Amino acid sequence: MKFSILVPVYNVEQYLEQCVESLLNQTYQGDYEIILVDDGSTDSSGKICDKFKENNSDKIKVIHKENGGHTSARLEAIKNASGEYCLFCDSDDFVESDLLETVNNVLSDNPDTDMVMYSFCYYEEGKKTRRNISVWNATEIFEGNEKKKLYNLLITTPHINSLCTKAIKTELLKNDPTDYSVLKDKDIAEDAYIVSCFVTACKKIININESLYNYRTNRKSISRSYNPQKIDRKNMLFLYRRFVELLPVWEMNDEETLNTIYKSCFSNAMYLFRMHYKYANNKQSRKLVLEYNWNSMLFDEIITEPQKYANPTNIRLYEMVSDKQYFRLKVWFLKNRIYQCVKKTKKKIRGV
Repeated sequence: MKFSILVPVYNVEQYLEQCVESLLNQTYQGDYEIILVDDGSTDSSGKICDKFKENNSDKIKVIHKENGGHTSARLEAIKNASGEYCLFCDSDDFVESDLLETVNNVLSDNPDTDMVMYSFCYYEEGKKTRRNISVWNATEIFEGNEKKKLYNLLITTPHINSLCTKAIKTELLKNDPTDYSVLKDKDIAEDAYIVSCFVTACKKIININESLYNYRTNRKSISRSYNPQKIDRKNMLFLYRRFVELLPVWEMNDEETLNTIYKSCFSNAMYLFRMHYKYANNKQSRKLVLEYNWNSMLFDEIITEPQKYANPTNIRLYEMVSDKQYFRLKVWFLKNRIYQCVKKTKKKIRGV
């Protein structure tokens, strides 16, 4: 069997049917399996999985387990995968009908490939919106020192950190020695952490400039995810520490790359502050955001010399946060909202 498609499922009854139907309706003519892991759903998701299995027993496996989180469901699916390559799909997303056929064509021409990467579209309110930023305009092959381009992207951008845009050799997944317990109680950067491990382990990686995955976005869900009571779950310092650990393996253990990691860490912490503060819906919530220990998201080197690792805007923001300057922050965010409104108005006038 060539492919296993792994789908962690948790309380997605509204979207699950579209997801599974897209996996079943593939143009690929070879054998493949779909593994649905019901991660302790409390809605009808588990029953929907079982119904799909009844009607497609030759293609679908269903695993029911106690709730353990996204990563634990994926790991359970990997243990039960029979395909030569594994692909990943979140249960509220869906894929293009030629996903497997396209990936198979790449692998037929390059049988020694460990990973195939592809792009995705955003899907909102029943239609595709914008395509993910394309890093490369044509097929690219990464081996040896060329993989450093991927490592740099992992450190500095989110463009290749989704596990759902990868087909990875199952043997590598099953033999992975990484302890993923650090991802427990995290709802951010799980994919980036896992992808960094497998990009490191793969000897040959091919990127194709094809949008084969559809990622569902929901603005209300995004706003709700920035809850002051759950800031700890978005602390990404564990990811940047992982990058530092990997630098000797990547043969990039130099001061310039280390400083790049520190800069990315600082920028991310300030971004998370802005988002939590922006979506805080009352004065008490904003106070909770401000009183959080934001230094817990930073390396000691950044705290000691913040001006070395940030642009002037983030430096000013960090100073206001550190000194708990509530009034100055209120004015700063007000000015920023006005600026964004003016910017949008100008775009409308220009017809952009």
